Amino acid sequence: MHQIRCAEIWGGISDRDTDVCSAGIAASLYSHACDGGKGGDIYYLSVCESDMLTRMAIADVVGHGEAVSDVSEWLYGALESRMNDTSGNEILAQLNRLACEKGYRALTTAAVVAYYTADSHAYFSYAGHHAMVVFRSADGIWTEATIDSTDHELVNLPLGVDSNVTFTQGRIRMNPGDRMFLYTDGVIEAPDRSDELYGTARLMSVLRESAGCTCDETRRAVLDSLRSHTEGCLKHDDFTLLAAEIR
Repeated sequence: MHQIRCAEIWGGISDRDTDVCSAGIAASLYSHACDGGKGGDIYYLSVCESDMLTRMAIADVVGHGEAVSDVSEWLYGALESRMNDTSGNEILAQLNRLACEKGYRALTTAAVVAYYTADSHAYFSYAGHHAMVVFRSADGIWTEATIDSTDHELVNLPLGVDSNVTFTQGRIRMNPGDRMFLYTDGVIEAPDRSDELYGTARLMSVLRESAGCTCDETRRAVLDSLRSHTEGCLKHDDFTLLAAEIR
């Protein structure tokens, strides 16, 4: 297991199958490029200078090549500049401005989640990305961590849609043993031989069945379910999944 040090940013765009931890969380990550090597999914975990704030960020970029490299570099820079604060929505705003300036229109969705041990809360923001799923040990159920919508029509859209997009941030109380699960489109859009997609219902079912498992076991359960659904053919798209537990 890789221990993230203070003021460290860990991650990238390469295939990855590993466990990682900080003072605040223990996580298990799997990232797979459909054509091998480096794909269109980006993942980073970072820890602030005082080891009190752990941030997780994933992004799903359409295609490969320059756009992925740029977004990966931008995300790293944004995480570095805001390493010591909880404002994930400002990270997304910074990425969105860069995407608009570069002319990357609606190419990327992203989610930024931080756990701050000082107040035992998770802070989360999305740019057109699927909401993370949260398990509360107190009630024993998995639920989506959604953000209340506003009257503004440009809220939490994918990066590059409009420079005036507003990215909001949610906050929920988390306790030791509680879980978070983040994923990219490639998970729920995995097709079987009849082109039936894996879908969120199957994902939620696997998560419920693995409620008492470790993060590594949960990650492997989802992967086994995906392989069963696709009969081992996972070349439809890049996909990334990240299971994390509050320590």
